[in-house]
Amino acid sequence: MPDQNQLEALLRQAAKQLGTSPEQLKNAAQSGNLDRIVGGMNAGDAAQFRRVLSDPNAANKLLSTPQAQKLLQMLQGQQKGGK
Repeated sequence: MPDQNQLEALLRQAAKQLGTSPEQLKNAAQSGNLDRIVGGMNAGDAAQFRRVLSDPNAANKLLSTPQAQKLLQMLQGQQKGGK
């Protein structure tokens, strides 16, 4: 299961890709109001994004995949000044 630092790194990267701040993304996810955040996504991606963020089990399952773990390691490397 990802730790808090990994989740924060992923949140920052997702916010950057979505053109918002990590705080706005986190608040939107916690409040269930993701309409503004997912406005630029296609309908299928937006629905999947909402489902993962609203279901802690789905989020943990997604973050536990080898691909997500590799991404988290890369993001942590960038934070520490690595490539």
